[in-house]
Amino acid sequence: MKTFEPDPDLSGRSPRALALLALAAALAYYTYRVSAAPGLWPALLALWVFLLVAGSAALLWWMPARLRYELADDALTVRTAFGRRRILMENLRAVEPVEYALGRRSGSAALPGYYVGRFQSNLGRVTAYTGRAAGKGLLLLLNTGEQVLLAPKRAGSMRTRLQVAVSTDVEEA
Repeated sequence: MKTFEPDPDLSGRSPRALALLALAAALAYYTYRVSAAPGLWPALLALWVFLLVAGSAALLWWMPARLRYELADDALTVRTAFGRRRILMENLRAVEPVEYALGRRSGSAALPGYYVGRFQSNLGRVTAYTGRAAGKGLLLLLNTGEQVLLAPKRAGSMRTRLQVAVSTDVEEA
């Protein structure tokens, strides 16, 4: 099994990190000040606000790190933050290199560095598993008519392996 990393969107990563650090400092100060007030309710409110913001910030860093493509002889598995999708090679009709730009989304997760789900794009309606909203990637055309968009770092190597699998399945049929 060969694992491929997605091409991440690193633009703005430093300002986001600084903003999260500033938010953490402000939140720690807020928690300290509110919890110093008399009574139990201010302390509980401060704790819940702290946990909510800290949990949201953690998700922003954790979710993009979970996106992976695993290519085996019989299937491609896309690992996301909360699950995985398995695409059998026998269901793969074609693999095309494309330049894409994701647009409107429906029922999808779109965070910096994590674009997973159904999107309207310049390629039409696609199911995307990418680390950036625009760039170069691979469009997988499935036998069902679905278009799956991937954007691995080593797209050429992944494309070669997928095309070999597609041609092997065509020869066997």
